[in-house]
Amino acid sequence: MTASSRLSKKKRTATLQKIAEEIRSGQRFLISSHENPEGDALGSILALGLALKVMGKEVLVLNQDPTPEMLSFLPGAEEITHQAPADGRFDVAFALDCGDRKRLGEEFNKVQKISKIVNIDHHISNSYFGDINFVDPAASSTAEIIFDLLRIIPVAMSPSVAENIYAGILTDTGSFRYSNTSPKTFTVARRCLLAGVEPWKVAEKVYETQPLPRLRLLPLVLKTLEIAEKGRVSSVFVTKKMMEETEAAAALTEDFINFPRSLKGTDVALLFHEVSPVKYRVSLRSRGGVDVARIAADFQGGGHPNAAGCTVEGTLSEVKAKVLERVQAAL
Repeated sequence: MTASSRLSKKKRTATLQKIAEEIRSGQRFLISSHENPEGDALGSILALGLALKVMGKEVLVLNQDPTPEMLSFLPGAEEITHQAPADGRFDVAFALDCGDRKRLGEEFNKVQKISKIVNIDHHISNSYFGDINFVDPAASSTAEIIFDLLRIIPVAMSPSVAENIYAGILTDTGSFRYSNTSPKTFTVARRCLLAGVEPWKVAEKVYETQPLPRLRLLPLVLKTLEIAEKGRVSSVFVTKKMMEETEAAAALTEDFINFPRSLKGTDVALLFHEVSPVKYRVSLRSRGGVDVARIAADFQGGGHPNAAGCTVEGTLSEVKAKVLERVQAAL
């Protein structure tokens, strides 16, 4: 499946109908997403969770990592649990915006009594690990897919549900600037506004309520900026020492890669985030000429053609050399 491909309308509807039937017939649901959640992950799980509660369902929203401070305003965020229930039994577990089961984290995998996993995602690299899989790489975000699911069930979109869907779309499209933005994306955003979402309020919370540690960390990261391939590749890195010095959490680095990406002449941007002295999480961004999902796949990672990630073992210099070699080959 290519990034530009879209599920046929018939298959799309049939799969959503199948998921809707699981919701209608089930009673207890677990909803989760990937580790270190960002806007689309949180917006999707919260929107679905709130909608199911309106239907009278029992819902547990689980994510093992803390909610980033700038996204804590999302309706329902205060109810997210970060530890697996000791004796929980669920009819269905929803894995949203997560390309691979292992990225759901250790807490999710502690839950043993799950009858069925429904995997809903828009990453082309998804491993189809669910009992039911709905993966549409042409969707702007998982939140956009959740919007479609709620219409199929059907369940009315409350202002709280709409705000979560809108936040997921807003953050995953880079405020409607990225190539994953489609006419449908604007249609869904419009429906969210009609349901009561105030765009300025969401934008202010996401982009104009910066925690002090983030602003202290940013200049340290920008000092690491390196240019390669005559300006076509730019990169920065984040170390644990930097984060300790500024008392910054990992989630605060979420969009730092946009700074090297914005550099004039850059085709590929890289961010190396230290996990340990011999392991780094690598974020990759492209302006469209290079499929960074293919590069990430070489390191057992994944994502989209223009935005991907992977984890690479080695020292910083070793990891940078390995990744840059693959980027150079792609260029």
